[in-house]
Amino acid sequence: MLSNVNQNGFLCFENIFNILVIVYRIGEATLTYNSEEHELGEVREALWIHSNDPHREGVSLTIRGYIKERFISGVNISPVDLSFGLSANSEEGSIGKYTLENLGGKAVKIISVKTSADYIVSLSSEFALNSGDKKELQVVLLKDKAIEEIKEEEADEYIYLTIALPIKISK
Repeated sequence: MLSNVNQNGFLCFENIFNILVIVYRIGEATLTYNSEEHELGEVREALWIHSNDPHREGVSLTIRGYIKERFISGVNISPVDLSFGLSANSEEGSIGKYTLENLGGKAVKIISVKTSADYIVSLSSEFALNSGDKKELQVVLLKDKAIEEIKEEEADEYIYLTIALPIKISK
């Protein structure tokens, strides 16, 4: 039975504790490598797996690989566009929703949310988005004002987000 794993910050087991391996059988564990802090190129990491086998205290594994591209963290926004209808007798379609998700390892801040037209209003102005968090950003179409101001068949408007990203400075 594998009961404990010494791992560094780059190697992560999904199913670490109490993996039962029957004699002459194969046990399976999933290992994930976090390459975010590494440079591109060859990588080598060591892993020690403790065992309750009386003849063998554990097993040392060396994992070698080559990082050819990095995961790029960022903020995912979906959907990338919204559509509103301007029919005066309908209340539906006057609130639109975007979902923002932080895919990076650090928190980011949305420090301002603005729109390109005064008939579109955001219900949020500033918020933090921690690593892995999702936040719903709602915008409201002020239909009466939009009907007055839009002279064409349709108009393209935009939401502007100002995002503050962390910068680490070491001495």
